[in-house]
Amino acid sequence: MESKLTPLQGLIFLAIYGLLMIGVTVWVGRRQKQSTPEFLLASRNVGILAGAMSIAASWIWAPALFVSSQKAFEQGLPGAFWFIFPNLAALLLFAPVALRARRLLPNGYTLPQYIRMRHGRGVHILYLIQFFGLQICSFAVQILAGSTLIQSITGLPFMAVATCLVVIVLTYSLMGGLRASVSTDLVQMILILLICAITVPWAVVEAGGIQTVAKGLGGVTGTFTNVLDPWVAYSFGISTTIGLLSGPIGDQMHWQRAYALKRDSDVVKTFVLAAFLFILVPLSLSFLGFLAAAEVANGTLAIDNTQIVGASTVSHLLPDFMLIVFAVMLLAGLCSTLDSILCAFSALTVADVFGGKLSPRDLDNDSGLERVRLARGSMLFAALMGLSIASIPGLQIIHLFLFYGTLRASTLIPSVLTLFWPGLKSRAVFLAVLGSMIFGAPLMAAGTYLKSPHLSVAGSLAVVVIGLTVSVVGSRFYSKSNTTASGL
Repeated sequence: MESKLTPLQGLIFLAIYGLLMIGVTVWVGRRQKQSTPEFLLASRNVGILAGAMSIAASWIWAPALFVSSQKAFEQGLPGAFWFIFPNLAALLLFAPVALRARRLLPNGYTLPQYIRMRHGRGVHILYLIQFFGLQICSFAVQILAGSTLIQSITGLPFMAVATCLVVIVLTYSLMGGLRASVSTDLVQMILILLICAITVPWAVVEAGGIQTVAKGLGGVTGTFTNVLDPWVAYSFGISTTIGLLSGPIGDQMHWQRAYALKRDSDVVKTFVLAAFLFILVPLSLSFLGFLAAAEVANGTLAIDNTQIVGASTVSHLLPDFMLIVFAVMLLAGLCSTLDSILCAFSALTVADVFGGKLSPRDLDNDSGLERVRLARGSMLFAALMGLSIASIPGLQIIHLFLFYGTLRASTLIPSVLTLFWPGLKSRAVFLAVLGSMIFGAPLMAAGTYLKSPHLSVAGSLAVVVIGLTVSVVGSRFYSKSNTTASGL
């Protein structure tokens, strides 16, 4: 895909976008007095619509922008289905889990806060390894994906683009914290939905209408017409579903938004609305994958890199300026996730690393700026770490995705059981999380890296089985041990 902008035009493009987001932050925060609850949770005053738009925008990370088109192109209907449906289910199922957490820890800031209170320091440390590891690697993935695409459009060097992206999101995040993130997410989600609504129908019309889409429903090979294709369900669906369902539960950005909502009664409504707003994006982008499959079959399009098949289809079917518009949508999705990661990292740092013996209520009553400065310093650290990792020569998105995708799955079952089962024992949780990290997660990563679906599925199931079995059996064992000891 050849450059559509000169390097200078590319810098102007990024500068305009950055100034727009900074302007939104200045406008929204002009009357807000900074404090710990304001910077970390927007004073727990986020409404349903703003919350839903922010959650949806934050969930539109690099895979949602690129993989939906890629899987539709490669594996047709079943490929698109097994990416879109688990994404929808992840947010819908997280809603009651988030509500439960709010009721157990009404003034909470993070899930690891409750984990520390319930299970103690050892389990808390394991959770922080997972949560912090996810934030850093996820930041690097967004930078890697976004910089690679914008580099191909503008001809700018990779590091120049990556540095610009980091400066943009870091500037407005440092200024306004979570309120800046939610406010810019609202603008960015509107941009994403609007551009999708223009780009995809236009591309369909230019390609010859809905009949062209129908020709591509079987993917590039034309063989994947059954939406419940057994092989795709097994080789891609199982691993993807487990990985995506663990996504919100193992990611502080979603807990942060759950705690920032005004009322408990808003939680389920907000996440349900967010799920259906989000699903419009990968569902729309999958049409570009179907169109690309049909165009390749017709011999009118060649796809060199399936990861950017959506952008390649837009470049092929629509005027040159529409690729720039499409890049704005991708930039909006990536930036919304980047700023959410910085806010999540800052909340974990303040509440879990330097929170000490402070209760969540103590943090709510902190009107000083000491912890706000600490939060800002942690944002800077996270951004520099993510940028450094993304700059490693030869690093690919799949490498980072494998690491943090398998890491976060290790806390899926223990987290749910912690919130809903009073009989769960702390020692069992420690062993369950550690066992999943040591045995299940590496097997899952190895399978994906070696492109072995059998290993991937085995690893995905192992994470769930280890988490469930060790948590339940271990809790029963320790309960009996305690009963026997007390009887003696």
